Amino acid sequence: MTWDFEVFWAYLFDPRIMAGALTTIIVATLCQALATAVGFLVALGLRGSPVWSAPARLYIGIFRGTPPLVLLLLFYFGLPQLGLRLSVLEAGVLGLSLYGAAYMAEIIKAGLNSVDKGQVEAARSLGFSRAGTMRSILLPQAVRIILPPFGNEFTSMMRTTSLLSVISFEELLRVTTLAINQTFRPLELYAVAALYYLAMTTAWMIVQHWLEARASRGTARPQNAPMALTH
Repeated sequence: MTWDFEVFWAYLFDPRIMAGALTTIIVATLCQALATAVGFLVALGLRGSPVWSAPARLYIGIFRGTPPLVLLLLFYFGLPQLGLRLSVLEAGVLGLSLYGAAYMAEIIKAGLNSVDKGQVEAARSLGFSRAGTMRSILLPQAVRIILPPFGNEFTSMMRTTSLLSVISFEELLRVTTLAINQTFRPLELYAVAALYYLAMTTAWMIVQHWLEARASRGTARPQNAPMALTH
């Protein structure tokens, strides 16, 4: 079987493929935003007393140790047995967000821990509340450290959304698979999908580089900055 350029070019700019790519970006952004919010709360738990740190560590252990595909299948096909039926979008966002939050918690914790404790003590001695210290002292400095691994997590999230095709959510890979069922040209269409994923991740890498450069102006990267965690 030879390469069919006509099919490749036709689907490279097909509105359905482009809509699938846009859906992938939107869902990945939503999942990463929720993962960051939940991860922040879990990170605070890790820094707290054993009453909070123990459940936080249990959460991280469970969701880092469970493949995201299993989570998606559990939430979409398993929860109805308990009387809780989620839509494809709800199950997908819930599964990927909770999975990503386990990684973001460790990243945020490491970023917060990179700030010198003396600054926190000085802020408290000046009358700053815990929330005020977090908002004015810890977060502005920690963000510079968190950004690089956060960017890597978002890149990973865009790729991980392809798992949603398993539960029939019509993101980029699912739309591509449906097109293959019509054309019987998997090589050309998977190549189109690969190019879209490459374009999306490359565009984000450019944005991430700009954000990191902007956040790190006049600052040096601490030696104990967190590294990106591998999934």
